[in-house]
Amino acid sequence: MRALAAIAGVVGLCCEVAIAQTDFAPKFEVASIKRSAPDNESFMLAHPGGRLEISRATLKTLAAFAWRLQSFQVSGGPAWVRSEYFSIQAKAIADPGEDRLLLMTRALLTERFSLKLHFETKEQPVYFLTGRKGGKSGLQVTTEGSCVRVQNTVPPDPSQCGSVGLGANHLEAHEISMARLAEVLSRVLDGKVIDRTGRPEKFNLSLRWAPDEHQALPSNDALALPPDTPSIFTALREQLGLKLEPGRAPVELLVIDRAERPSDN
Repeated sequence: MRALAAIAGVVGLCCEVAIAQTDFAPKFEVASIKRSAPDNESFMLAHPGGRLEISRATLKTLAAFAWRLQSFQVSGGPAWVRSEYFSIQAKAIADPGEDRLLLMTRALLTERFSLKLHFETKEQPVYFLTGRKGGKSGLQVTTEGSCVRVQNTVPPDPSQCGSVGLGANHLEAHEISMARLAEVLSRVLDGKVIDRTGRPEKFNLSLRWAPDEHQALPSNDALALPPDTPSIFTALREQLGLKLEPGRAPVELLVIDRAERPSDN
């Protein structure tokens, strides 16, 4: 993953994360972590009933997932944290729900990788998502009936309210807030995007762009688009009436102080 820019200027520093294992820490009933070949398919799946399946993920990616962060917010640790791949198979006694599942994943990573971590906040380059004055906007305010109010469909309904379909060069979303869109764009750009649109509504939207040097997503989920498809910066302006403006702001970071390779189990 490409970093947006070099980090500079310490704004604040939090205490070291308390991650010692206790009898009260939520844990999976069974869990296995093994090395994953670089050419394996990469995915993260939380199955009904409390089963977690992850394939071909670096420890940096796993930590970002478990602590609800973007990849660019995880730093530190030895070089293999960013270059070696792992797979996880884990099963809870019962369906734990999203929050508890992440707590269990944190406990699993902490134990098996002998992690020591701390959080800190630093000022770094970001993008501000703002509205563009004038021109056409492809944003459609979500109204009753403009998305499907269903849950737990298999496969997921792409028109489901709250759904976000993100590929290497395309985005489809229904009933998405501007704050959530900023989070999705952070994944695309591998850098922090902050919502400053001032729009409280939720929207249905579709976006198409040509990946460039800012692209942070794998290219195996790309649509065939015309050769004149614009960059994501231009696409946001022309298709949604939005802008990404460079700036600086405090960003929370998770720093890996120590990590050890787990034994296959």
